[in-house]
Amino acid sequence: MFNYYSNISRNISKTMRKILILTLLILLFAHPSARARKNMKIRTVPARTDSGQTRTDNVIPEETAISDFDYEALALLSVELDTDENPDLVISLLKPYKNDENNKSFLFYSNLGLAYKNTGRFKEAIAAYVRALKLEPNEPAAQYYLGIAYYKNNELPRALRYFLKSSEQKPDHPGVKKWIDKLTKELDICKVPDISNMKMVFDKNINVNREEPDKETRLRIYFTQDGGRIQVLSVNDKIYSYGIDSDTKKPVDYIIIDTDGDGKFEKVINSKGKFGVPTWAYNPD
Repeated sequence: MFNYYSNISRNISKTMRKILILTLLILLFAHPSARARKNMKIRTVPARTDSGQTRTDNVIPEETAISDFDYEALALLSVELDTDENPDLVISLLKPYKNDENNKSFLFYSNLGLAYKNTGRFKEAIAAYVRALKLEPNEPAAQYYLGIAYYKNNELPRALRYFLKSSEQKPDHPGVKKWIDKLTKELDICKVPDISNMKMVFDKNINVNREEPDKETRLRIYFTQDGGRIQVLSVNDKIYSYGIDSDTKKPVDYIIIDTDGDGKFEKVINSKGKFGVPTWAYNPD
């Protein structure tokens, strides 16, 4: 019984501490007059006396940006507040500083994105995660949650793109695999693209198998009408893979592969996923 009430007391104390800290920080940072006072430094303005001499005792406040330490401190406090349990409190804490040019805290933006996502504000979550990934471009968790935000905002192709990016760093993450499988079905990703009316801009033999020094694979690249491209990989006219891209910049968004030669492209991998020429298409001597 004692332990039961002790645990309740500790939980209440922890909650009250969080609320108190948040209230104080909101008063310090978010209130306009408090923020202005915090951001003021003294600038001396020369003035002349009646006799024509220069005085330097006039001072006026000059606003400056808060420091990197402050942004990181806000981010750490938002983690302490628990974005899953208290997303609105986290948003109240961080929102006043989300547009600050000097804010270079990845944790700040990733946690703000998570708070927005948890409250169903997906457009704002997307903006926060995009800002976070500008600071840390290869962070798989931010890519994963950005993918979810895009999906919830009905932007499925972009969602798949970021799940695939996340899988480049964490290929065995079960959540990433689940989302890729889900979007593969919803977008009908494995459907063979129609290249019959596309303009071919590249046609060359390349080395894909990498176990043999020869150049067994034919690579053809086509530009789509909407500004994307399709890469076709084949051996002896047997197409085993398509690289599908929404633009013409490297790398491609994703790759679909026919692993057994039945004409169905059942495997989807990210642009950095490793694969060789399937044995049905090419068997090195």
